[in-house]
Amino acid sequence: MLPHPAICRRARLARDPRFDGRFVVAVLTTGVFCRPVCPARPAAEENDRYFATPAAALQAGYRPCLRCRPERLSSASQWSVASETLLRAARLIESGFLAGRRVRDLAGRFGIGERQLNRLFRRELGATPKALARMQRIALAKRLLDDTGLAIADVALAAGYASVRRFNEECRSVFGRPPGELRRSLRRSRGAPPPLVEGAAADLRLQLPLRMPFNADWTFSYLARRALPGLEAVSEQCYRRRVGAHWVSVRLQANALRLRVPGALIDQTASLLARTRHLFDLDADPLAIDGHLAGSPDLAAGMRGGQGIRVPGAWSPFEGAVKAILGQQVSVDRSIALAAALIDAFGDEGFPTAAALADADVAAIGMPGKRGAAVRGLARAVLEHGEGFLLDATALREMLPGIVGIGPWTTEYIALRVGRDPDAFPASDWAIMKALQARPPQAMRRAEPWRPWRAYAVMYLWRGLQQGPNRKPSHPPRMASLGAPTKRSTTKEA
Repeated sequence: MLPHPAICRRARLARDPRFDGRFVVAVLTTGVFCRPVCPARPAAEENDRYFATPAAALQAGYRPCLRCRPERLSSASQWSVASETLLRAARLIESGFLAGRRVRDLAGRFGIGERQLNRLFRRELGATPKALARMQRIALAKRLLDDTGLAIADVALAAGYASVRRFNEECRSVFGRPPGELRRSLRRSRGAPPPLVEGAAADLRLQLPLRMPFNADWTFSYLARRALPGLEAVSEQCYRRRVGAHWVSVRLQANALRLRVPGALIDQTASLLARTRHLFDLDADPLAIDGHLAGSPDLAAGMRGGQGIRVPGAWSPFEGAVKAILGQQVSVDRSIALAAALIDAFGDEGFPTAAALADADVAAIGMPGKRGAAVRGLARAVLEHGEGFLLDATALREMLPGIVGIGPWTTEYIALRVGRDPDAFPASDWAIMKALQARPPQAMRRAEPWRPWRAYAVMYLWRGLQQGPNRKPSHPPRMASLGAPTKRSTTKEA
C-alpha cells in the first residue's frame, strides 16, 4: 500500500494533494510525522521515514504534526488497501467495533486467528488493529481540543476514554504534553476556537474536510428525495437528522461539511462522526474514481458537468436495509410512504428497531406479505448476528439471499449504500437497464471496465438519465424510478 520511497519523496517536495492520505512522512530528528501536503519545510532526505498510515507512524513512536493534523486521515481508504479482509476489518474498527471488544472478536468475524489478522494489518497498514483503534480515539480527542472549547472531561468522554486520567496519560504519550497545555499551544498558533455556546445550549461543531471535487447538488438532492418524515430534513445543502429528542445537522461550508452536535449528544460524538462520514461517502477519492470512469461513453451524459459524485450511504445499517426492501419494485415516493407508515406503526420516537419488527405484521402497513416477511427475516438476522454484518459487503452477500423475499437487486443495493462496497452493481435495476439499453447479463459485461468503482458508475448512469441528452446540468429532478425498480421493472425478488 505504501508507494515507493522515491515517489513519496517527490510527492512530498511537490506537496501533491493527490497523495494526501496515501502515506505520511515522519522526520527522524524531530520525532514528528506529517501529511505530504504539510507546508512545513521538508527535512533532509536521510531523515525522512515513510509510513502507510498515521497509526503506523504513531506505533513507531512519532507524534502528529500540530500544523497539518495528519491524525485526521482515514486508515481504511478503499483505493489503497489491497486486501478485502483488511478493508472490511478496518471499516469495522472505524465504526467503533473495538470499543469494548477484543481484537480476537474482530478476527473471529472473518474466520481467522488474532495473530493472522495482526500480521495482515502490519503488512498493509504498518500497524495493528489495536493501534488503529488507538489512533482513531486520540485523533477525535485532538480534534475536539483543537476545534472546540469543550471541557477536558467532556473531551475525554466524547472521544471514548474510560477516565480523564487515562486521557491525560494518552495525550502525554502521543503529544508530549497534557491536554490543557496542548490546547493552549494550539490556540497560540492558530487563535482561539469559535465560541461553543449559542443561547442556552452548548453545541459541538466539527469541520469535516472534503476531497474535491464534490458534487453537492447530487448528494443533497439524493438524500432529500429519500428523507424520512420526522427523522430527516434536507434543505439548502443542509442535512438534519433527529437523534432522540435532538437534531444533528450537517451543512456544506466551502470545501468542508460542518457537523453540529447538540450538547446532550456529546457522548455520541464518535458514532455521529462515523455515521456522517458514511452518509456522505467522505473517504472516496473523486480524482482517482473520475479518472478511471471518464473514458466510458456510457457514462458521458452523467459525468457532463457533474464530476465528484458520491455514493450516499445510510445513517443506520438496519434502517438502510429495511428501506431497500420497502423500495422493491415501487417508486421512491411509495417506498418513503411505506417507511413513514412503518415508523408510525412500530417506531418509538425513531425508526423501528430489529426487536420491534422481528415478529411484527409488517405487511399490514400496505405491502405484499412476502415483502413484510423479508423485513421480519432481516430483523431476526440482525438480532442473531448484530447489524455489523450489514456494514460488511461480503458478509451481507452471504447472508441476505437466504432470507425469503430478498433477491439480487435488494442485496446489491444494500451492498452499495449500506455495505459501502465501491464495486456494488445492481444490474437488474430498471434505470440501469434503460441507461445501457441492456438486460442484466449484458449490463454486467458492459460494466466490467468500470471495476472496482461500479457503484460510482451507477450514480453517473442515474444522473445521466435525469439530465437527458439535451439537458443542461442541474439538480437531479424528482424521478421516482431512479435507484429502485418500478412496476415496469423485470426484476423479480426471490
